[in-house]
Amino acid sequence: MNPTLNPTPLVSVVVPMHNAEAYISETVRSILQENNTALEVVVVSDACTDASPERVHQIGDSRIRMIEGPGRGYVAAVNAGFAAAHGEIIMRCDADDLFPAQRIMRQAEWLTQHPEWGAVCGGFATIDANGRLIANLRTNLAEEITEELQNGIIRNHFCTYAIRAEWIKALGGARPELNGSSELDILLRLSELTRVWYLPEIDYFYRLHDQSLTHNQRNVERLFFDDLIVKLQKQRRTQGQDDLQLGIPLPAAPTTEDDSVLAVDEHVQGQLLGRAWQEHQAGQKFRALATGVRSVATHPKNMGAWRSLLALAVKPAEKKE
Repeated sequence: MNPTLNPTPLVSVVVPMHNAEAYISETVRSILQENNTALEVVVVSDACTDASPERVHQIGDSRIRMIEGPGRGYVAAVNAGFAAAHGEIIMRCDADDLFPAQRIMRQAEWLTQHPEWGAVCGGFATIDANGRLIANLRTNLAEEITEELQNGIIRNHFCTYAIRAEWIKALGGARPELNGSSELDILLRLSELTRVWYLPEIDYFYRLHDQSLTHNQRNVERLFFDDLIVKLQKQRRTQGQDDLQLGIPLPAAPTTEDDSVLAVDEHVQGQLLGRAWQEHQAGQKFRALATGVRSVATHPKNMGAWRSLLALAVKPAEKKE
């Protein structure tokens, strides 16, 4: 099957893009490696001042459709991509991240075979700026996760989801008032309208680097909005509608002199330590030590990481290699 000849895509992958020239070519090519599903890649070029649009044009694949974004920030760009998408199924990819091979086909086939479900998702892996694996973040059981979402529990990244376009439309897209938590808010609201299934596959590679949105938003602001979307969900469950739906102004994010953000090296270090202990528990002693050494090297001033490395060295592995 040649998806470039199909004018009606089954899947639309929305990629909001702002000054991502260092990664965008690799990102889009990772999506286009899918050759068995009718596909379009909707790239939203949003107020780019670098060579990102040129990088996309150079790929030269007819499945790419680049549109101009509204220039009002990330959430508005995402919504512009949702509105422009032609596919029956919508997926999202950030302009610096990657899709694994066959992810699109696997999720599209699952939704085609299960028409009563509104969305399917999976696990993800974190990678560093150079694309090296940091940690796999997934659970091993295929299961329905509708109820846990209804209880404000979000286990994975929004970009692991394949969502039927009808539900994105019914939800009205992302709510810009919720800032960087707006897509997580979509997941909570989605679970109130349709059922969601989880498959234990790695469906996304999430890159951790200095320019990512996660590492440029103040910690206090990020935690405030993450907490707010859960509070709004509780309002919908108890009152039928939340403050946003009722037109009631939301509380402002707290003002503070604390401008700290989630530092990349600390984020990477924590995930590497988690991976090291997983390897240790699986009996992979030498691999765990190697991962632990790599963790310490990312942020050597953290004495807790050194203590964890010492514990990895001293504590016997639970199983043999």
